[in-house]
Amino acid sequence: MNAEPKLSRLILSSPWFLLIFLVVPIAVVASLTLHLGLPLIGPQLLLVNNLCFALLVACRLLWYLAGIRKGIRYGAGSRKPSKGFEVPFPGSRAREILAGAGFTFAPAGEYGEKHESGYLGTVLLYCGLLLLLGTGSFDNLNQFAGVLLDGVGPATKLSKAESYRELTAGPLATKLDSLPQLKVLSQILPDSTYPKGATEIALMPQHGAPQTTVLIPGVPFQFGAFEISMAKLAFEAEMVIKTKDSQVLFDSMVKLDPLVQKRGEFSFYGLFANPIVVGGVYYQPEKSLMMVVVTHNGKREIADLTFQVDQQVTSGNYVISCAKMGQWSEIHVVHRRHKALLFLGGLLALAGLILRLAVSPQRVWLEDTEGGCLVRAVGNEAKQLLKAD
Repeated sequence: MNAEPKLSRLILSSPWFLLIFLVVPIAVVASLTLHLGLPLIGPQLLLVNNLCFALLVACRLLWYLAGIRKGIRYGAGSRKPSKGFEVPFPGSRAREILAGAGFTFAPAGEYGEKHESGYLGTVLLYCGLLLLLGTGSFDNLNQFAGVLLDGVGPATKLSKAESYRELTAGPLATKLDSLPQLKVLSQILPDSTYPKGATEIALMPQHGAPQTTVLIPGVPFQFGAFEISMAKLAFEAEMVIKTKDSQVLFDSMVKLDPLVQKRGEFSFYGLFANPIVVGGVYYQPEKSLMMVVVTHNGKREIADLTFQVDQQVTSGNYVISCAKMGQWSEIHVVHRRHKALLFLGGLLALAGLILRLAVSPQRVWLEDTEGGCLVRAVGNEAKQLLKAD
């Protein structure tokens, strides 16, 4: 007979039941940070988990909203204390005292509770959680986040997936046709005006006039529902390293990213992605100067090379050359998230949690005994009223 009420309480009121929705986020974080590669653990499962969590929160919010105007909100069946105290008068007298202090009793008279603001705190908590989860899930379903490397040259169609080196798109991502073509007009190396460099671009929508702007790292440009931003300037050098007897040790592209702090006059650096040789390339773009550090079989050599001036240089047993160099701007295109709604949801949830923790429920169960009445109570008000009488 109690199976259904217990299941109902588990779904609609038990705080412990909510903990199951922490399992997937913890597993996803662990899989990513520890590189565990757990099967089926990823963004899709996290999205499903959040949608299920949002559905449960919506059910709880409706349940608590329906109880706001009821005299009995919590009901006698949940969280009844196992221990109580006795008073030397019958339950009818206890009900009279408590009713005078604002308690409302169920028709049978054995259970009562008093309205308190903590209940509204629970409503606020679930309202905030629903706003957070609903907005976050909607944004994830519609998310679009692409990274492209682009340089001065022909325009790039941002609406095409092939334009991006990295791309994350939600299952409901739409309106990509509204993305314009992007043309890099010029790239500005780091200077006193732009310490991290900048990129001048033109955005050419399918309908409407072109727009030009200068992208600065950390300052996104809003285009409709999207944000277009520059992360950094980067160079790609095709490096060839051989021994003097023409054995090729390395022949591949090296991506040169900005250094957090310059090393001498060099402001960019990239590692060799090759197990045969260890080291990397330092680059000073203003003078096209490169410093190549190579370690092979325990022997370390350093060579200086000027791009487009030196065809190749020899250092120790190594012959080093740079076949070509690309200068790129790393540009991010993302669908804008509803940050104001997320902030509001978090604020409501926090306010509701504080109110719920600060104001305890006031509930009481009465049971007549031979010597008086056994009282089981949640909250201190019933205890104080009955013991003081």
